[in-house]
Amino acid sequence: MWNKAFGSDSAIWRDRFGKHYDIVPGRTSRELKIEYQIRALVLRHSIQFKEKEDDRQYLWMEVMQTMVEEALTLPIAPGDTSKTLQRIHETLKRVNFLCEFQNHQTPSPLFCALQLCLSSFALDSNLTLPCRRTDYNLQQVYSYGDEVGEPLIDHENLDLGRLLDIRHFWQRHVLKSLELSFQESFSELPEDVKPKMRKEIPTEASKLSSSWLGYYSCIHPVSDLLKTERQTCADIEIHGEPIDPMSLDLKPSGHSWPEKCNKIIPLAGGPDTKRTYFEGKQRAYDSPNEVANHVFGFTEEIAAPHGGFGGWMRICFVLVDGEQDDEDDEDDEEKTPSLLMESEGWIHGYEAAIIPGGRMMLGRWLDMKATYAKGPFIFWDV
Repeated sequence: MWNKAFGSDSAIWRDRFGKHYDIVPGRTSRELKIEYQIRALVLRHSIQFKEKEDDRQYLWMEVMQTMVEEALTLPIAPGDTSKTLQRIHETLKRVNFLCEFQNHQTPSPLFCALQLCLSSFALDSNLTLPCRRTDYNLQQVYSYGDEVGEPLIDHENLDLGRLLDIRHFWQRHVLKSLELSFQESFSELPEDVKPKMRKEIPTEASKLSSSWLGYYSCIHPVSDLLKTERQTCADIEIHGEPIDPMSLDLKPSGHSWPEKCNKIIPLAGGPDTKRTYFEGKQRAYDSPNEVANHVFGFTEEIAAPHGGFGGWMRICFVLVDGEQDDEDDEDDEEKTPSLLMESEGWIHGYEAAIIPGGRMMLGRWLDMKATYAKGPFIFWDV
């Protein structure tokens, strides 16, 4: 009687698992029993990540990796919430994974990738804490000393550590009020336009979202990076008011990447790389009547998994000063990227990795006319 009710093939395990997690189609009751017991055993205990990685930490991360992959890919009925995503949220409340870092040690690829996939939670002040300045390398964040003309986002050797440095920078500056930089602006955003982890339709994770919000950071003079006292020109002490987020409105395009852009931010991947082009407009958030800047660019699907996760994408785009448009020129909307690159105003290039799930990008911007000027940026879809 006991074996019938609680044996490995009993339906009770499917019922128990389904009360707490989304069920992967095709899983047997035996498989669900094993997974349920592993998660119950591993996730119920507190764990610290300040010290060097050990087997216990790695097992916890492997369990979380499986849950994140399920949360990002399994379909959910309209109006429902992912149970697995809820369990991830509850687990992160108990474990300070998002704000405990192994300083002066090289973290594993799984640690970096899992951190990056959980970036929407890392920017939630109700769930985690700001990073410390010592949790990231500021010169890496600003690509100090990097040569242009080589991809920042390498399909075969994605630098997860640098991407995590950039995420840490933003985790500090959008959450730490004492920085007097982006925290006030970010905290005033409505909850429904703050970063989220999964798309409502997971099968569209590889499809570029049409609407984004975000920030970029610069620093002048660049030599300030060597002093590590100032970290951004967004200081409210200098500007006197909070920085407005940037908005991007994008749509598919038939235009290609101009050769002038390719010399600075080159195409990457191989002959089989799936590349999609887009165009659009950029304005300050909640300023629909503001003169819009031009946007054009492309995405590349990264075929290789990194840090145990698949679904990474590379995105590159250019913003062109819209103030230079001729008000009497009815063809301004139809200007090709090559023509836009001849603009007399500012032109900025952006290159980033889109995190698995398709809802956040982290990377580097640079001045296409004076490439020594560069810095980090973050966008998330809305």
